[in-house]
Amino acid sequence: MDVTSCTPYYLLTIYIYTPLNMYKSLSLLTALLGAAIAQDVTYLFTFGDSYTQTGFEISGEKPSAANPVGNPPLPGWTTSGGLNWVGYMVSLYNTSTVLSYNFAYGGATVDSDIIAPYDPSVVSFKEQIAIFSDNLVPQPDYAPWTANNSIVGIWIGINDIGNSWWEATRDEIYERVMAVYSDQLQILYDAGLRDFFLLNVPPTDKTPLMSSNGQPLVDAIADFNSRVDTLLADFKAANEGVRGVIVDTHPPFNEAINNPQRYGASDAMCISPDGGCLWYNDYHPYTEIQRLTGAQVARVWGAPFACVDSVLCSNCR
Repeated sequence: MDVTSCTPYYLLTIYIYTPLNMYKSLSLLTALLGAAIAQDVTYLFTFGDSYTQTGFEISGEKPSAANPVGNPPLPGWTTSGGLNWVGYMVSLYNTSTVLSYNFAYGGATVDSDIIAPYDPSVVSFKEQIAIFSDNLVPQPDYAPWTANNSIVGIWIGINDIGNSWWEATRDEIYERVMAVYSDQLQILYDAGLRDFFLLNVPPTDKTPLMSSNGQPLVDAIADFNSRVDTLLADFKAANEGVRGVIVDTHPPFNEAINNPQRYGASDAMCISPDGGCLWYNDYHPYTEIQRLTGAQVARVWGAPFACVDSVLCSNCR
């Protein structure tokens, strides 16, 4: 029985008769409450590209209840003109303390050796997993994560598609990409993690930058996302105890794009880094779409998140 959740407060203090007993009882109460607080902490390990990045450096200040993204402080260094979905998960949609260890890096592809990023310095998804493994496996004192108090969130593929959708050998390229993606999930599983949500690639064909590319890009997105569906199903089948879900990012993007005025934009294509538009620049969504994406994560995953403040929450569990 969990005494902190099942025992009334007065039973924890009933034996306070003498100064010595008072000290012992208060010490026990402090320890019990401290344990309860520790159990309420969730570690959110995220990986991806600029749609997810907050500029976190593992060598800097670590996440805490007062500063859940560590460094830089909220909203972090994002490409959304404010909070991105990770920021919303730790400040709006969380029902308890969620600490974000966010290894995402702008421009990332799954593996730079398969699909090159825009610059050789970009840290790929594969390299992000290596940084996680080097610093958080085994668990350090500053992040005592377990299988029960940790969740992995991955949003990757946007640049893989953006840098390859026209290739005649796309099928072979994506097959290799998925093999590396699968390997990274296995590394995380072998490290002790069990809970995973994978965000699929959003309709980047509707971004101002890519809107003229038409059906070939739409087909590439559908192809990539279908492969991620299969990848996750295979991963779950091969590994006992995995909870894994796909978070479909098309509903949050389409909600804003189909109703721009609802989100403070004059139309679905305007661009501004200062607000009043759906797009921070020609390829990155402004914070309103990121907020909707966070709501979708909360809706699909559930505790320790709760879907609030969004039309997407009507189907919440």
